[in-house]
Amino acid sequence: MADKRYTPRTETLIFRHFKGMFTFRIIFIFLIFFFAFWQNIFVQASSEKTLTLKDALTQAMENNHHVKSALATLPVSQAKLIFAKYRPNPFIGSNAEIVKGGSFHAIELGSEIEVGRKRYWRIKLAKEEISKDELEVRKTLWEIHTEVHAAYAQLSVGLQILDLAKERSDFYKTLLDVAEKRYDAGDISRLDLIRTKAEYLKAQNQLSEFEGRLQKAKIEFNHILGRDPDSELLSPVVAELKPKIKLHEHPEVKEIIDRALDKRIDIAILEKEFGIAEAKIKKARWERLPNLNIVGGPVRPSQGNNRWGPFIGGSFQIPVFNRKQGEISEAKAHVGYLEKERERIEHDIKIEVANAFHELEVKEEQVHRFQSGLIDDSENILDMTKEGYKLGKLSLTDVLNTEQQNRYITESYLESLLGYRVAVAELEYAVGVTLYEFGEEL
Repeated sequence: MADKRYTPRTETLIFRHFKGMFTFRIIFIFLIFFFAFWQNIFVQASSEKTLTLKDALTQAMENNHHVKSALATLPVSQAKLIFAKYRPNPFIGSNAEIVKGGSFHAIELGSEIEVGRKRYWRIKLAKEEISKDELEVRKTLWEIHTEVHAAYAQLSVGLQILDLAKERSDFYKTLLDVAEKRYDAGDISRLDLIRTKAEYLKAQNQLSEFEGRLQKAKIEFNHILGRDPDSELLSPVVAELKPKIKLHEHPEVKEIIDRALDKRIDIAILEKEFGIAEAKIKKARWERLPNLNIVGGPVRPSQGNNRWGPFIGGSFQIPVFNRKQGEISEAKAHVGYLEKERERIEHDIKIEVANAFHELEVKEEQVHRFQSGLIDDSENILDMTKEGYKLGKLSLTDVLNTEQQNRYITESYLESLLGYRVAVAELEYAVGVTLYEFGEEL
């Protein structure tokens, strides 16, 4: 018996319901994929317009010509190990005595046999020199890291200064329009109008000057990144320049400063110099022991005697005059020099770290002081002064003084911001490690 609850109309409604749900799901899935891909496209388009400091460092490590040149020296340096592993070549010859009854050496085979650990210390010396060369390359990369950090900050601040110059030019253009209207209305003197025109021209000249400086900064930045001077430049992320925390108060940063001598590549290079000097001394001492030359082969004692027999001979140098005393003396003297050099480098690093940390502390406090509200207050005062001049309540002198004070505060802030980033870069170089993980995320 059929169930009366399910009529053909009911089945039609159920089918339409599921069809509608299926269509809704298709549309919903489409929207999800659309927004997901749209977000990726938007993020990619945004990333193509800006350049983070981390991306700039990556590009420099890949494309900078000094980096490429330094890395190209590594295969040259590694060839030293091939030279060090050489063994003496065997030799072959023949000898006949051109006299009556002289002997005939049809074939002479021989070789020089190295005695002692000469080859071991040659290899040891080569490895020490290769390690030193690798550290020199690392030092070059670290110097490029510091240059990129400073150039990135300089370019970013330069862009902000250029924007400031444009705003100043627009400000004086608006001020000139107001002054001309007030002059036509007989509200101000011709002197005030001329002063306003002069300030506008000064603002335009300053804008041109900053544009030229920025162009030089772009060329220099492209050069550091290994790009052509006229390559399109991506804009630095301005927000990355601003400090997130007070680095000079961070306990781990202070600990890093205390351990700066352990991280500096200069110290590591110096330690390799000690290893090289020691290997030279050991190598020279073993080279005082002469090598043994062995030769042998078949011989016919005389021309009238067809009986052949073997012969063997040997020889070695007698170390009478050359006992490697010069090489040993030079290496020992170099060790004494390295001791003094270590004292100098450690002292220089301590001074360098102290100066960089002090500079960071000063610039950091300045930036925080500007960001605490001084910039916003100065902008608000300038806007109120400009409005007061439009209404005829303030004189031109009031506006010029306020604008100059605002410009001084803003430029001082940008200079402090640049000084802060340069101080961070110098402190990184001084301590031998990056400071990204301490709130300076790039």
